[in-house]
Amino acid sequence: MRTPSALGLLAAAIVLAACGTTAPPAPTQGPPASGYSGWPIGPDPNASMVPLIVSSELVSGPNRFLFSLTDAKNALIAAPDLATTVRFYDLAADPATPVTETDGVFIWTVPDEIGLYHAAVTFTRAGPWGVEVVAAKAGGPDLAARVVFDVRDTGTTPALGSKAPSSDTLTAGTPEEIAAISTDDDPDPDFYRVSVADALAAGRPFVLVFATPLFCSSRTCGPTLDNVKGIAAPYKDRIDFIHVEPYKLEQVSGGLQLYVDASGGFQVVPAVAEWGLPTEPWVFVVAADGTLAAKFEGAVGADELREVLNALVDG
Repeated sequence: MRTPSALGLLAAAIVLAACGTTAPPAPTQGPPASGYSGWPIGPDPNASMVPLIVSSELVSGPNRFLFSLTDAKNALIAAPDLATTVRFYDLAADPATPVTETDGVFIWTVPDEIGLYHAAVTFTRAGPWGVEVVAAKAGGPDLAARVVFDVRDTGTTPALGSKAPSSDTLTAGTPEEIAAISTDDDPDPDFYRVSVADALAAGRPFVLVFATPLFCSSRTCGPTLDNVKGIAAPYKDRIDFIHVEPYKLEQVSGGLQLYVDASGGFQVVPAVAEWGLPTEPWVFVVAADGTLAAKFEGAVGADELREVLNALVDG
C-alpha cells in the first residue's frame, strides 16, 4: 500500500518511530551559531538529549506546542516517567531570559508504544523563538537541550475564535453506508449522523475529527479517533461528534481504498482545503456560535479534550 502524501507527514519523530526506525543520524560536525548567544541552529551532536518539535503550525497567540525527545543514539525516549519542563525565549528580544516556563504533559500517540509531550504557550509575536527542554527521571540527572524555531503571524487552519468553515461533509445512517465512507474498523454510528454544515446550521457545538485509521502515515489516526470515541458518550446529548476521512476513498474488491487520479496521486476531500490542514490527524472543537474553541494536532489526551468539552457544556 502506498502512503498518502497529499497532507504530508507528521513530524519526523513520530513517523520514523511508527515505522520502527530511529531518527536520522546526527551531523558529524557541530551546529553553526544561530546568531543568538547560547542558541545553536541545529541539534548538538554531542548532546545526550535532543528535542524534536512535532507541531507543524506555530503562530502568534495561544498554541499547543508538541515535542518529543531522542537520546544520544537518536532513539525516541519520550515516556510517562520522563518529566519535562519547557522554557520559551523570544530570541529577538532577549535570548537569555525566558518569556514563560511550563511543564510538558506526556500523552501516548500509539498506546504503550509511542508518545510525545504537549505544552500550552502564548507567543507574543512572530519571529525566531527558542525552547529549552529540561528532562529527568526520578532520582536521575537533569538533561537539558535547546532548539530554535520560527513562529508565524498566522497558520493555515482556522484561528481560535474564528468562524468554522461550513463544510458539507459526508454522512451515513446504516452500517453499510458507514463502511462506504469510513476506514474505522469499529465505527461509532453517531459520528456520521450529521455534517459540519448540519451542526453549524443547528447551532450545536461539535467535535470534528480528521483521521484515516487505515491509511494514516503516522499511525496516530486510529488512536486519536479512538480517544475521542472513548470520551464522547456523556456529551452526545449536547455535543455532536463528526469523523471525516481526509482522503477520497473508493470501493475496490469489496473494500475501501484510496482513490487514485489519472496522475497516480491521492486526492483530499474538500473539507481538508476548507480547514487548511497541513497534516493529519487533527481534532477541532467548535462552540454553539460556530467559533473555534480548541484545536489539537496529532494526538489529543482524554483529559485535555474533556476540559474543553466541560467548558462548552457548563458555560
